[in-house]
Order: sequence, then structure tokens, then C-alpha cells
Amino acid sequence: MNIAERMKTTFLTKKFLTFVFCGGMGTLANMLISTLCSLKINATVAYVCGYFGSSFVTYTLNSRLTFHERLSLQRYVRFVVAYIPNFLILFSFVAVFINILHWNNIIVYGLAAMFGLPLTYVIVRVVAFTKRNK
Repeated sequence: MNIAERMKTTFLTKKFLTFVFCGGMGTLANMLISTLCSLKINATVAYVCGYFGSSFVTYTLNSRLTFHERLSLQRYVRFVVAYIPNFLILFSFVAVFINILHWNNIIVYGLAAMFGLPLTYVIVRVVAFTKRNK
């Protein structure tokens, strides 16, 4: 299978679109939590709070709607671990665009959410939702 076919079978699927929807709901939760927290604390720290607060929303929706799996603590931990590369990239993005370039918090939170979507989908699918042999 060539690269174009592999991209098509990975990203042009109902499962990926559902993942995007779940990510969108997580993004809304992240933006809401981050914005509310940034009223009282530093915007970068507020983003960390929003990011981790929204991880539970995103995990729950993806478990039910995308991967049709029961919720489990072990899978949630794998889900959070799978999001670490995404978090590091996006945290850096937020830190630079808010703290150094002084962009609007809400715009940066939204752009950050869209930035890592394809990479995150592949990592989450493999790390958190691949069936494990016992």
C-alpha cells in the first residue's frame, strides 16, 4: 500500500471524523476551562489546567463514540500518555504565541487544538485503543 492509500485509509474514515468531533468537544472544554482559569492565573498555567481537564472529556467521548470501548483506568492512563507528545508541542506553541508574541488567548487555544490533530489520532489509536493480548 502506497503512502496516499495509507493516508486515505487512516484519515478519510468515519472513525477519524468521529475522533475529530470528540477532539472538538475536548477543545471546547479546554478553551472554556483555560479561559475561566486565565481570569485568575497565568494564561500558560491556565492552559495546562484546561488541557488536563479536557482530557477526561476527550477520553470518555472517544471511548464511547470512536473506539466503542468501555471506560477503564488503564486505558485512560494510556490515553493520557499518548497525548504527551501532543501536549508538549501544543504547550510550547501556547507559551510562545501568548507569552512572547502576545497573541489573544482564545485564538491561540483554538489554533493549538487544530495543530496536532492528525499526529494525535495515530498515536491515540495505537497506544490507547489497540487491543492488547493478555
